[in-house]
Amino acid sequence: MIGHEANKSQIHQDAQQNDYINISFSEFSMYNECPHKHLILKYLKLDEQTPSIHLFFGNAIHESIEVGIKNNLSKEQREKYFCDKFKKDMMDNMFNSPQFSELENFTQQGKNILSFIDIEKIFGQYKIVSVEEQLYETIYKKFKFKGFIDMVLYNEDKDRYLITDWKTSGEEWDVSKKKKDQTFLCQMRFYKFFWAKKNNIPLDKIDCRYVVLNRLKNKNDIFGGFGEIQIVDVNSDENEILQSLEKLANTVMNIHIEQNFPKVKITGNERFNCMFCQFKGGNHPLCNSKYNQYVELLNTNKKA
Repeated sequence: MIGHEANKSQIHQDAQQNDYINISFSEFSMYNECPHKHLILKYLKLDEQTPSIHLFFGNAIHESIEVGIKNNLSKEQREKYFCDKFKKDMMDNMFNSPQFSELENFTQQGKNILSFIDIEKIFGQYKIVSVEEQLYETIYKKFKFKGFIDMVLYNEDKDRYLITDWKTSGEEWDVSKKKKDQTFLCQMRFYKFFWAKKNNIPLDKIDCRYVVLNRLKNKNDIFGGFGEIQIVDVNSDENEILQSLEKLANTVMNIHIEQNFPKVKITGNERFNCMFCQFKGGNHPLCNSKYNQYVELLNTNKKA
């Protein structure tokens, strides 16, 4: 979207002019899943992340909802916007990929999601405060947290705010499993803390919610029926937020001060995080079995 891209461009320009160093939740998450992968893709930029149909699907759904809310589009207009954007992105980026054959199924799943989104029904007595709100807040000195909150709502009767994030998923979340993932929980904690700081709102007046847009009932059975919308409330107290901020500070320190990028497969946490990695395999030149390969990569690819 033009406005969204303009905001991101402005953040980039501000960062360059003021010598700021930014970190987003996605970058924080990548580092904490595998520091070495972060080194390759984010820090040294030796390769690019492999595109996928899931990325373009999620982007198209998010943008169609955002544009639909801002421009008061009908459900039919939102569906058309989604179909046009999703098809264009897939044609431009994945036409020669095996995943392109899934375009029609994903399109139908996206249209189903959009046909059931009713903002007033989902959020009841809340009114919209902002859509795709920019966060660009100081962590410490020149280090900034950057991000965009999908939607912020306000309930006047209860005097409470609701930070909302749309998530596309193959199937319904296992909420208990999600809430055991400390990196996952950090996203809403960061949004809550930095949005409160930006707008001078007390933390205890802010709730957080994911709206999970499930494509299927079972992601392993594409003909087993469409998924449904799932509401997942994730609230944290000040102590939990503080712990997440400490993790954010440590992540920034490891990246930009200590330059510490150990491999997840060496540290023993590879079972899930290596499964879909584009660098998996013991002899990949950017991620072989050598423990301190990241030191060699840093020394041979010094940043200007």
